[in-house]
Amino acid sequence: MLLSSALLLMIGGLIASDRAMTSAAVALARTDAQQSGLAIAQAIQAHLRAGGTLSNVATDSVLRSIIADGPAVRSAAAIVAGLDTVLVAGDPSTFAHAIRQAAPIAAGAEAPWLFVVAHKPDAEPLRLVLWILSLATAAFLGVGLVRERRQAMRIAERSSELERLYSEVARANTAKSEFLANISHELRTPLNAIVGFVELLKDGVYGDLSPRQVPPVDRIAASATHLRHLVDQVLDIAKIAAGRLEVHPETIVLRPFVLNVASELESLVNERGLSLSIAIAVTLPRVRTDPTHLRQILVNLIGNAVKYTPTGGISVRARLVGGPSRPTPLPQTTPTSPLSAHTPDLRRAWVALQVADTGVGIARADQARIFEEFEQVNAGPRGDSMQRGTGLGLAISRRLAQLLGGDITVDSDVGKGSTFTVWLPIHPADLEPLPSATPSVAGTAVN
Repeated sequence: MLLSSALLLMIGGLIASDRAMTSAAVALARTDAQQSGLAIAQAIQAHLRAGGTLSNVATDSVLRSIIADGPAVRSAAAIVAGLDTVLVAGDPSTFAHAIRQAAPIAAGAEAPWLFVVAHKPDAEPLRLVLWILSLATAAFLGVGLVRERRQAMRIAERSSELERLYSEVARANTAKSEFLANISHELRTPLNAIVGFVELLKDGVYGDLSPRQVPPVDRIAASATHLRHLVDQVLDIAKIAAGRLEVHPETIVLRPFVLNVASELESLVNERGLSLSIAIAVTLPRVRTDPTHLRQILVNLIGNAVKYTPTGGISVRARLVGGPSRPTPLPQTTPTSPLSAHTPDLRRAWVALQVADTGVGIARADQARIFEEFEQVNAGPRGDSMQRGTGLGLAISRRLAQLLGGDITVDSDVGKGSTFTVWLPIHPADLEPLPSATPSVAGTAVN
């Protein structure tokens, strides 16, 4: 578009400058004819007063000198009486292609007398150079215009191709999500049946199990439960990707909620010989969130902590971050604290629910990709599927946290353990603490 406008402006300017030079040359020739015509008329009158006639006026020396003398651009001049040429000076052939102008001469004759001049175009070389330069510039701009249009066509074609590819990828992703959701649902039904029948076997509904039969049945139950957990993870990630996972927020008190979740995992912690401590202040504000999704997030984080902590312990704690400062003794961080630096939005109030362990830790380079689907760090042997998992737990947890309006961040060093922080937004109406006599902190320890 710009090249087209520049080309049109250049052509218009060239035509205007050519017309201006031509008009100036014509005006100069007209002025020469008029001024010289007056001088010639006076010379003819003087010739007649001296006894001469119009028939021999061409022999007058004064008249000849007037015609011969003229501006440098004059190439020829002539006195014409009617259809006859009285006197010519210069090269008569230039009348054919030069700039011609005529002026009347008051000679006192019946036939009209004219003085005609021919000016050579002195700006012709300049005009030629300008035309050559202009044509070269026009050709250059024309080539640029063609290239611009071709590039625009290529960009349009590429955009159309990208839109087509994006549509295909979107359709493929939708088909994948639907397939995963459908196949996971179809797998869950028989798995539930297997787990149910195994429980019936263990309960002795079909007869007491012999001591030799108990270990295989327990292994079947553990494997079926693990497989059902994997299927549930695949189903969850498929629902999240398809946008079909619903959120049903409720107002919950965080302390009893976390204690309830931790009690479900005490047996798992005891099996590994780890300690579990809970530090949740009773003065923390209530949280409006989906308890099912929050429970799943906590189970995933605590389960991962147990899996990757050979010795030591796990702690779950919570603090209030961001929002207006309060004089009440709430466990609140300052705006300059390290925890505040990771808050999603300092203008809002958040509860930072942290799960910390003393495990193997995560390298800085791996802390971003652990939240990607099917990514695993420090995974167990390939033959031990229960230890390796699917690499979906953290991906699901972060997506669930984002679905709840928050996020999950991690702070870890290799060999020094990991701290995962679940950011839960606080509604402004819930910033007032729960009624309590003293701002105590609930704590438990499992050894």
